[in-house]
Amino acid sequence: MDVRRAMLAVVVCVATSSCFEEPVREHLHLMLPAGEVVVVTAVEEVAGPEVAGSNRRLADRLDEARVEIERGWDRWRPLFEQLEPVADRTVVERVDGHTRRSVYSGVVARFEPVASLLSRVGLAAVLEAGGPIHELQLSPAGSPPATWNERQEVERRIDEWSEVVASYLAGAADLYDYLDRRPDRAVPCLSHIFDRHGAGSAPLEAQEEELVVALKDRIEAVTEVLVVGGEEAYSLNELSRRAFDPFPTRLTLTVVGEILESEGFVDHDGTLERPSVDLWSALATLEGRWIAPDLVTAMAAPGPEHLQPEPDPATFAGLPRSHAPPPDGSDVAAEIRSRLAPPDLHRVRWRPAVATADDLEIDDPRQLLDRAMTVLPD
Repeated sequence: MDVRRAMLAVVVCVATSSCFEEPVREHLHLMLPAGEVVVVTAVEEVAGPEVAGSNRRLADRLDEARVEIERGWDRWRPLFEQLEPVADRTVVERVDGHTRRSVYSGVVARFEPVASLLSRVGLAAVLEAGGPIHELQLSPAGSPPATWNERQEVERRIDEWSEVVASYLAGAADLYDYLDRRPDRAVPCLSHIFDRHGAGSAPLEAQEEELVVALKDRIEAVTEVLVVGGEEAYSLNELSRRAFDPFPTRLTLTVVGEILESEGFVDHDGTLERPSVDLWSALATLEGRWIAPDLVTAMAAPGPEHLQPEPDPATFAGLPRSHAPPPDGSDVAAEIRSRLAPPDLHRVRWRPAVATADDLEIDDPRQLLDRAMTVLPD
């Protein structure tokens, strides 16, 4: 009993979350105020050298990213120069002498150069802005950037990881079976699963400890897809994005006006985001296929600590639970692979806002640059 309780007290990666931040993060944001004007902002964030530890391959990757930013060799610098912006801003941030973040932002008067930039990095783009209703269409173009060896490695590791996911699904089904018989114990069990102890939390019974300890181990094994291994330069999730997505960069956009319709995007309080095409996103879409609600994607995400989900045990306990007979690894692998393809089309239609003196003056490019930074999501 004491050993089980000690195991529950171990703070694993799921609880600390910081190890799920990708070492190099790229983010492209488009702000569309009116007409063909676009403010394009590219952000690249590089983890500090301490993140690599003794991992030489990861250290080399981080060093290379920092040097490219410092010398203007990163891929965004030449792309932005070709935009010929009417106003632009470049910021390079350093912490303790190490380059950690670059931001390129430019106001472009015509959409054609923006479409050209997007096509170079994996997206075909069409903007219709001649009337009172504007529409932007994006579709994947070209091939994913992974090398043949990277693609083969991802294919092999998908099968291995799918076995891990299948084991997690079996453990989650065991817990949900138990909670179907003992719904009064849902909050205590989930409090220990989530490492969030508050109202409703209580010591676990012996059977519950066995279920929870086993399931937490399996959850941690699933989340290893988000972690860069000791002798690797990329996490498996990063590699899967490079292997399956022609545009493996985070893309968000903000339209200045009223969104009338969107397709393929996820709406975050008015900011539209193109979903990632990777293993973690594919796993998230499996919720309801074999189990609901899904515990593992409710607990972790590929991002920094302050953006990690924080599920509330009481709220989660109140959700309807369902589960089917757990699949085997090959079934999981087949489902995962079927979801590793970007949608054929992302589309948004909106009615632009009318600029006023109290709002956005679209003829002032400096104000547009300032506005773009205020709507740039984390």
